[in-house]
Amino acid sequence: MTQTMMCSGQASQAERDDMLLRVAVEAMDEGFIITDADDRVRMSSRNVAAMIGVAGDALADGTPFADVRAQQVARGEFAHLPPRLRDRLESGEPRMQIYEYERERPNGVVLQTRSLPLETGGRVRVYADVTARREAQRALQVSEHRYRLIAENTNDIIILYDTDAIRHYVSPAASKILGYAPEDLVGTSGFNFIHPDDLTRHAGVFQQLLAGEVRQALLTWRHRHRDGGWVWLEASYNRPHYDPKAGETDGYVVVLRDVTSRCEAGEALRASEADLRVSQERLALALDSGEDCLFDWDLTTGALWVTERWRDKLGLVGDLAQPSTSAWSAAIHPDDREYVTGVTRDHLKGLTPLLECEYRVCRVDGSAFWVLARARVASRTPDGRALRLVGTLIDISQRKEAEARIAHMAEHDALTDLPNRHLLRRHLDAALNAAVDGSSRHALLVCDLDHFKVVNDSFGHLAGDRLLCAAAERIRSVLRPQDIIARLGGDEFAVVVNDLDEDGTLNRICEHVIAALDEPIRLDDAVVSIGVSIGAALIVAGGDGAEEVFKRADTALYAAKAAGRNTYRLCDAESHARMTTRSALSLDMKEAIRRGDFFLVYQPITDLTTGMAVGFEALMRWRHPVRGLISPADFIPVAEENGLIVPLGAWALTEACREAAGWPKAVRVTVNVSTVQFRGGLEQAVVAALGNAGLSADRLVLEVTESALMDDPEEAILTLHRLRTLGTLIALDDFGTGYSSLSYLRSFPFDKIKIDRAFIKDIADPDAAAIVRAVVGIGERLGMGIIAEGVETAEQLALVHREGCTEVQGYLFSRPLPVEEARAYMLLSQSRNAA
Repeated sequence: MTQTMMCSGQASQAERDDMLLRVAVEAMDEGFIITDADDRVRMSSRNVAAMIGVAGDALADGTPFADVRAQQVARGEFAHLPPRLRDRLESGEPRMQIYEYERERPNGVVLQTRSLPLETGGRVRVYADVTARREAQRALQVSEHRYRLIAENTNDIIILYDTDAIRHYVSPAASKILGYAPEDLVGTSGFNFIHPDDLTRHAGVFQQLLAGEVRQALLTWRHRHRDGGWVWLEASYNRPHYDPKAGETDGYVVVLRDVTSRCEAGEALRASEADLRVSQERLALALDSGEDCLFDWDLTTGALWVTERWRDKLGLVGDLAQPSTSAWSAAIHPDDREYVTGVTRDHLKGLTPLLECEYRVCRVDGSAFWVLARARVASRTPDGRALRLVGTLIDISQRKEAEARIAHMAEHDALTDLPNRHLLRRHLDAALNAAVDGSSRHALLVCDLDHFKVVNDSFGHLAGDRLLCAAAERIRSVLRPQDIIARLGGDEFAVVVNDLDEDGTLNRICEHVIAALDEPIRLDDAVVSIGVSIGAALIVAGGDGAEEVFKRADTALYAAKAAGRNTYRLCDAESHARMTTRSALSLDMKEAIRRGDFFLVYQPITDLTTGMAVGFEALMRWRHPVRGLISPADFIPVAEENGLIVPLGAWALTEACREAAGWPKAVRVTVNVSTVQFRGGLEQAVVAALGNAGLSADRLVLEVTESALMDDPEEAILTLHRLRTLGTLIALDDFGTGYSSLSYLRSFPFDKIKIDRAFIKDIADPDAAAIVRAVVGIGERLGMGIIAEGVETAEQLALVHREGCTEVQGYLFSRPLPVEEARAYMLLSQSRNAA
């Protein structure tokens, strides 16, 4: 009985335990099914049938679980599942059993199933409805996706820092703004990238966030760019709440916005404001101490404000201290008032963007000075009417004076203060225009000082300058008020003679100028005498232009010089034609040199003792393709004027030496040397000609004239000495035609003297014969040979021979001969002497 009671007690206890288990199970949200080793249902929760989609009686005690599964299949619980999972659930084979899985029921409920084996061989299946949890997870995923989408596409940089300021997340905008890839910044400390000047402020905010003093903050600082520069960022700090139990990491979020442009604009604004303050200070200083005028004109009321110093400058004191617009207008110089009024009117109408003009302002005392006005309408009515005009007036008197001086200098000679060529041309043009109607006559004089170079070389350039000033004053003193004198340059002057009322007026003016300069001029302790050669050209109605008038005056000047200087000549038709011809020859000469139109002829020089030709003078000729043979008297002066005598002279030396190299050694060649060649490399030309021809220097005779020595006597004599050292012979040509021939004989030991043909022509005259006799005597005493040139008759030959001349040259013996004829003449001369 006792045992029976014990068993009964144990059963009651088991029932109580089973009841407690069922109560606990029924209180659970999860459902469960317990099966035995044969997989038959032995226990299930009340709610599990609905959870797995079967009828309540399908879970009766002892029901095979395969029947339960079959009912699920019949009800379509697995029909919508993926094939592999559906096969496993429908088959129920042990190999296909799944110990833990989730499936979605047809009604959308997500059911989590866990199958656990029991020690007795049975199994516990636990079912949990996780629909809400999965929806929450999906919502979280969607939220996270949206957040990441925003973070990755926003223009701002989003950074997640931990409490050590280490970056755990950096949004892609960092590449665009900072030049760093996000992964380059993850794991780095933000402190290492902040500008040193901003680091303290950033560290302070960081400490406040960590200490919990603030949860949000806004700060601007500079972050280093990958290229080494700095980017201004506006940093928005936020420390969110975190849940350590949920595994959340403590830290803070920073949103960085690029505000470089804004900061730079702010810096520029601050700099501009600073500049504005400086400008305001300077303006105040200018208003207090400046010389320029600032004015403000109220066009509605007529009130006018000007700076105080300008009022003092104008002498506006007392009742005039606050000038009215009428008084201000009255202060404009009368000659400028209409112009200023017009410019102002145009600007007030809006026709010009700025009022700017120069005019004269009159002071109260009557004196005037120049100002530059710049003004602008400051405000207008809606219909465009000007209300207010503000501007400045700048005293430009000094600039105007400087401009006047510059303008004067541009049109006047710096030495004599006479009009220069430019201003003379304007006066000449005016005379040409005045002569058009024929009511008045005008003329141009071109004046060239005689012997100025001698004075300049003898006493120096300063003395020469004083001489030019004195000459200019003397010319000016004898001209009429309406006549204009100008300096063309060097020792050349020009005069525009206006209003010639009588036929003899021009002649008298020329004579007065010559007389004025004929008087000696004192230069310090020296007294010098010069003269003037004048060429005059009338300006006639319907005549030529300015250039042609100058050409005609130059033609007349050339004629005056040819007439012996210190005189004047008027340009006539013959002189003008001659000048035109010279100009044409000058133009043709370069082409003639290129074509080889020039050639040499040779005139023999005969020794009267032996009758042999001891030398030939090389003479240049020009065969023009149109004009034919041109006289040396026509083209040599032209070549000297245009400088072509230098290459022509060098060619003549080369050609003559080359020809003479083939002559007998006793025969010399004589070549004439021009004045211009002394300034153009004569020595080099002689050396080159001798060297190229292989001719001995003592077989070359260089003939020079007195005119060649007059331009620069000292340098010419030095050149002759150097040529003499080479071994060449020097002859003085045309002796007796100049006034300084004897002085040159003392300065240089010439080898030969050639008596000018003018004395030979008149040698029958006792006076001419006496001169020839004297020259021969001088030559004998100085050891110089004498050559008489221009012997054309037997009588002249007899007379020169009687006077002691030993060498002669002239047409009596031979005209100048071409090369081949000269050679034949030479052979004939030698054969006669041998016979």
